[in-house]
Amino acid sequence: MPTETITKNGRKRFRWTFERVIDGTRIRKTKLIPAGLSAREADELGRTWDAAAYAVATGTRKPIFTIGDCVRVHVADKSAGWKDRKIRLQVLAKYAPEYENQDAQDLYAWSVKFSGFMRSSVSHQGFRKKPSADGTIHNVLGYLRAAIKYAHKIGKIEYDQTAKMVIPKQSDERHVYKERREMLEIAKACTHKQVRAAIRVAFYSGMRMSEILRAVPTKSGFSLERTKNGQPRLIPIHPRIAVIARRVKFTVLPWKVKSEWVKARKKSGHPDVRFHDLRHSAASEMINAGIDLYTVAGVLGHKTTASTRRYAHLATSSLAAAVKKIGQS
Repeated sequence: MPTETITKNGRKRFRWTFERVIDGTRIRKTKLIPAGLSAREADELGRTWDAAAYAVATGTRKPIFTIGDCVRVHVADKSAGWKDRKIRLQVLAKYAPEYENQDAQDLYAWSVKFSGFMRSSVSHQGFRKKPSADGTIHNVLGYLRAAIKYAHKIGKIEYDQTAKMVIPKQSDERHVYKERREMLEIAKACTHKQVRAAIRVAFYSGMRMSEILRAVPTKSGFSLERTKNGQPRLIPIHPRIAVIARRVKFTVLPWKVKSEWVKARKKSGHPDVRFHDLRHSAASEMINAGIDLYTVAGVLGHKTTASTRRYAHLATSSLAAAVKKIGQS
């Protein structure tokens, strides 16, 4: 039989092994069968892999370059320049069993199956797991698509079949805007001095958490050499956080901010508010004050106004005022 039973991390798994001498050359290949398959299903898959390995060894079929192969090449060549390197590597490692042995030229059915697995509340082993939102699925498949495209670019695979991948659209429809009173309630409930200051800075600057923690206060504003869009940015300092800018030096770690934020939002009666919603709230405050979307985009650090359009519905009063001016000249 092409498969054997082994124990890995305390659980029973099946391993496929191909070992033959073809034209005087000894060929040996081995890999784990995907988790969740029965012994019969593992044997059937093993026979399929046997046939494919033999076809490749005898020259009747080209070698299969898997998504796992694409990821390894992409990581080796490009990961040093990824801004989100740590998180991306963690995600790729987490879902490796789902894509490791998948042919990078046969993506449609696999992407549908993978999305179904991520949305499921049950693992392959029958254990309960947390279903993934479409935004998460979109990001994971996006990482894999980038790896496959790179493998095609450098000639590892013949065709770029990523257009056949079924990838859920990433929704940017979360619209949670908090007023100053609600922000202050959460800040007051926070017992950590630096986190309390960060909450106020987020509301009065529109900066992301990571930006707040590394921004350098200057006379001209908060200076950021590195931003998400790759360009430096200067955010004017609101008078109500001028004292914080002068006196508070942020040394707190991101995980601590998140931990203290969760405790403060629950204590203040706002359990569903995310720290990032303070950034949305800053945009809302500016737009409701009559600031145009182009200027708001500049404050938030959006490279184009496309990302700022999510706030366009807030500018209805400004639009109405503009329409009333038609024909008045």
